Amino acid sequence: MGEEIVEEEVESMDIRIPQEERVRVLKLPFKLPKKLTTLLDGFKWAIHKKKQSAVIITDGRSGMGKTTISFQIGAYMSPDFSLNNVHFTPESFTDALTKTKKGDVVIFDEAMLLSSRTALSAINKMIVVAMSMIRSKNLLIIFNVNSIFDLDRNLALSRADLLLHCYGDSLTDKGKFLAFFKGSDGIDRIKVLYIYGKKYYSYGKPKSNFNSTFSSNFVLDEEEYERRKQIGVNAFLKGNAKSVSTKDKESRDKYMMFIYENMAVTQEKLAEIGGLSNKTVWSALNKQKEAKKEGETAEDDGK
Repeated sequence: MGEEIVEEEVESMDIRIPQEERVRVLKLPFKLPKKLTTLLDGFKWAIHKKKQSAVIITDGRSGMGKTTISFQIGAYMSPDFSLNNVHFTPESFTDALTKTKKGDVVIFDEAMLLSSRTALSAINKMIVVAMSMIRSKNLLIIFNVNSIFDLDRNLALSRADLLLHCYGDSLTDKGKFLAFFKGSDGIDRIKVLYIYGKKYYSYGKPKSNFNSTFSSNFVLDEEEYERRKQIGVNAFLKGNAKSVSTKDKESRDKYMMFIYENMAVTQEKLAEIGGLSNKTVWSALNKQKEAKKEGETAEDDGK
């Protein structure tokens, strides 16, 4: 699909970005490709005017610039974007989703967990919970991951609005991406890519909607980013498989309770979303209710 079609699609939605916002992004210390900003303006319109959420996946091997471009997108989308919008563990990410305000950008950066099966399992559980939570939040969510093919099928096939695959022609070459999304021709290129490319981790079919380059401007404090990332690495490495599994379960149950109480989701629907049995969901919610009652009783006793 050509870039002229991308622009026509967005323009046909009568998108009007406020003048002050147009001026703000013009002053940013980097410039994103026009084809990409056209799509991002569409996301802004959907988030702020149509009360929708948008999901972007940036993937590619380490060093290809996925964190860099995700930060540039974050700054383009929100004047309040900072390192506080970036999370390195599933627990921190899902916790942030309960505290965000409408229009926020939330980034999950999986850079330090690339080859861990335990981490990937935790990430995919987090994604199942996150997909249920963000529908009513009007957010832009960005997942920085090694490969889309490692992610939960629900995200790749049903929820991702844009995939940017970052790549380079050599170890020192970076700053390029392929963009995949559903265009006016009706082809959902993310879905087709996931189905046909998963076996060999291939990005060759279908052809991307467009390809472009981006600058090396990191946007945020790189030293502070590395420091926070290392804290996440250390926290993950210190936990053994058993403790991580227990923590994941507790986190899962906590957010199931949040969804159940705040989003009018039935226990049966929770079981379907989480790939769990109705009995498991019932037991988890009861434990959360009991813990809440105990906490309230202890509070009353302390008065």
